[in-house]
Amino acid sequence: MTYMTRKYKSFSAIIFSLFFAAALSSAQQREGVRLYEQGMAAESIAFLEADIESGNALPVEYNYLGLAYYQIGNFAKSVEAFRKGVAIPGTNKKRIYFNMGNSYFLMGDFENALNSYSMASVADPNYGEPVLNKANAELKLDRLKDAQDDYRRYLALCPDTPQRPEIEKILALIDEEMVSRAESERVAQEEAERLRQEEERITAEKAEQERIAAEKKAEDEKIAAERKAEEERIAAEKKAEEERLAAAKRAEEEERRRKMLEEVAESLRRSSETTNISADAESAIEYEYESDIE
Repeated sequence: MTYMTRKYKSFSAIIFSLFFAAALSSAQQREGVRLYEQGMAAESIAFLEADIESGNALPVEYNYLGLAYYQIGNFAKSVEAFRKGVAIPGTNKKRIYFNMGNSYFLMGDFENALNSYSMASVADPNYGEPVLNKANAELKLDRLKDAQDDYRRYLALCPDTPQRPEIEKILALIDEEMVSRAESERVAQEEAERLRQEEERITAEKAEQERIAAEKKAEDEKIAAERKAEEERIAAEKKAEEERLAAAKRAEEEERRRKMLEEVAESLRRSSETTNISADAESAIEYEYESDIE
């Protein structure tokens, strides 16, 4: 959120006051802690790391080292220091996890920020700050319902927070956005349903058109087949008739030739008879007459 830096200054002051007394009362107080407390975060890092490497560091030094890296903007090293700190007995786990979450948040790693804030809340369920920043991370991840729940939870844990007006404004905006999204989703679902129904109508209409086209094609093919069969029948009948007429004509021609030949033959026969029966004496047949009467 835009107010993250401002918020950090407030919870940083709480962290300092929480551990400052313990650090001062310890004979083991280190130079790194003193430098950090004097606002010299960059200068404190070398001393804090040296103490931690020696194995004699106070539990608080892990948190200070993480905060020092946080102050100079090296969030990856900050997370590394906090991770070492949560494994050390005697460290303030809820604070270290909370600070680790803030480092992850500024790195843009909101999932790990959520996990860190959740661990801080597990360490102290009444600790409100990680709940607020967890809501901020959920808002970054667009998990509106989770963010809404955690903002409300934070207000329940910290009812007198000066950030209440701003948080309530955010809650109102989340409500509006959720209503808007629900309406958009409803409209989208209705549109999707309308499109589905339209697609079904188009599909059914296409199927009907294809059925009609198939029926028409089948009918056309049937008519074409019937027409072809009829044409073939007519052609066959015509051919048969032509063949019959041709045969009849051939028979008639043969009969005509037969008759003509018969007439020629008859003419020749008659001509021959006329030639054989002649009045010419020289060509007469002589018969000897013999009487049966003596």
